[in-house]
Amino acid sequence: MLVPGMGWGMWLLMIGSTLAFWAVVFFAVRVLLNVPKGEPTEPSGPVLLLQERLARGELTPEQYEQHRRLLVDGH
Repeated sequence: MLVPGMGWGMWLLMIGSTLAFWAVVFFAVRVLLNVPKGEPTEPSGPVLLLQERLARGELTPEQYEQHRRLLVDGH
């Protein structure tokens, strides 16, 4: 039901401004929390060490994969 004196333009303005407000809040929270997107592009810490050991020939590819699964997946 329309409030007397408020046309469709005012309703659209209120809806648009509400959506804009929540969009700003969403993006501000996302920036402040710095939510990572997807998987990391470069390995870090222990996985990097495993890759170096594989490159030096200290591990076979099977050993590397087994150790990587333990570190990343936990099993």
